[in-house]
Amino acid sequence: MQRTSLLSLLAIAMLLIASCKSSDKSAIAIPKDAGFVFQINTASLSSKLSWKEIQQTNWFKTAYAKSEDSLAKKLLDNPENTGINTDADLVFFAKNQGGIMFTVFEGLLKDAAAFEALNKKIQENAKATKNGDINVLQGSKEGITTWNNNKFIYVFQTPAGGGYNFSGDGEGGPRRVSTDSLIAFAKELYELKSSENLSSDDRYAALVKETGDMHMWINAENLTGDLLGDVFAATKISDLIKGNVSAFTLNFDKGKIDGKSTSYYNKEMTALMEKYPTKDIEAELLSRLPSENITGVFSWNYPPAGLKEFLRIGGLEGLVNGFLGKAGYSLDEFVKANKGDVLVAASDFELKAEQVTIPSYEEGGQPYTYTKTDPKVNVLFAASVNDKPAFEKLISVVKAQVGDFKADSVFHISYSVNDKWFAAGNSVDQVNKFLAGDAKNKHAAIGKLAGHPSGFYVDIKKILTASTAATTDSTAKIALTESLNMWEDVLATGDHYSGGKLTGHFEINLVNKNENSLKQLNQYFDKLATLEMNKKGF
Repeated sequence: MQRTSLLSLLAIAMLLIASCKSSDKSAIAIPKDAGFVFQINTASLSSKLSWKEIQQTNWFKTAYAKSEDSLAKKLLDNPENTGINTDADLVFFAKNQGGIMFTVFEGLLKDAAAFEALNKKIQENAKATKNGDINVLQGSKEGITTWNNNKFIYVFQTPAGGGYNFSGDGEGGPRRVSTDSLIAFAKELYELKSSENLSSDDRYAALVKETGDMHMWINAENLTGDLLGDVFAATKISDLIKGNVSAFTLNFDKGKIDGKSTSYYNKEMTALMEKYPTKDIEAELLSRLPSENITGVFSWNYPPAGLKEFLRIGGLEGLVNGFLGKAGYSLDEFVKANKGDVLVAASDFELKAEQVTIPSYEEGGQPYTYTKTDPKVNVLFAASVNDKPAFEKLISVVKAQVGDFKADSVFHISYSVNDKWFAAGNSVDQVNKFLAGDAKNKHAAIGKLAGHPSGFYVDIKKILTASTAATTDSTAKIALTESLNMWEDVLATGDHYSGGKLTGHFEINLVNKNENSLKQLNQYFDKLATLEMNKKGF
């Protein structure tokens, strides 16, 4: 019986964590024009979570016991039975080429014969051929498996933007390339010159040199291909986006999942950000939050004049002014009204149970009563005011377009403005207290957002606490309790543009500060999986 590709995915998943040595990144073939790259430091991952520890989980033991496939059990016993070099990094990347998205998974081999035997068993009906020094296994039109003595490369194809063919009679289908084209694409990777490899890009080289368990690279222009130009064909926005790339590093540290981002911009965006720099979020702004029971905060600073310049360079200033002009407003008035500080906060989150009775529609019938649980939360929006009369005009324009959002309206939103701030929310008391500025609350975690031009915070523990208290299902309550013992909060900050790049940082903090987060995730998901298996009687 032919085995499904699920087994292939299982083998790949195991390899992500089953190595123990450093890798030779120079052996990885990634074209410079790849749009998306995901590089996995298997050595680092396995030092934090061993395959033996995974084998001790309940879900693994259950899957192993229920498996009747000798090949599957062989792989579960030891990932090295795949023939893949589990001492080296693994890479997944995507490249848009001619309306086709080529996706590739690759790595190094320790035993080419074992890898060949494995793939031939997984794809029993696949056709095996030799193309020069490369072995090719063709299982379907969508993808091929290739390898030589040192390396393996899986190549798949998916229609990308514009990847659709139309026939003369109006019918058509997704654009595909032939197997020969897939093989040619793979051969280009095997023969890729170092100067054409993404590793020769200093920015990517700096990324993979950073201490990290996983690295990710995104080049939006290369990823979308011509689609980006098509979407913004009537504007010059694509000129501001072309060449911009983002790089991310992820670490499973003690007590937290830690991430770092670095974005690089083209000359136009660089000049714009250097001319119109952002400012820091001030501690005084955060202290204005009227509630001590904060669930989440998102705050950022932007230069209003810089926004106008962005629209001008992008060819959208006339369009936006034309739209605003119909309401008797303009971009210049918007810039004059706003100072550039924005804050959105959620507080006092709770889940309230409420009984609802529905009358019977049958004569003499009994009404139906049930309990529903709805979230209750106070939401506050605030924006700094540069010129009060100009801002009041902005409010009047918005009111004319969408109606009055006073507390007696259907939306139950209150708003007010003074010389420094505009505030709106579903709590009149919180709006007034924010504008008064006399709360002076000190939020330890939220205070970390100060000193950065943008910041985001979510108190996961408070959300889970409210959810656990309102849950009556016994299994769900246990799952929520496990989550409550696992997750703490999320904190993310962005920095100023400097030295040709814009950096950011985020962390998902866990309750247990003494153990690395990968081990904790392994234990946490095993507990949830065990709950689900028990519920289904496994």
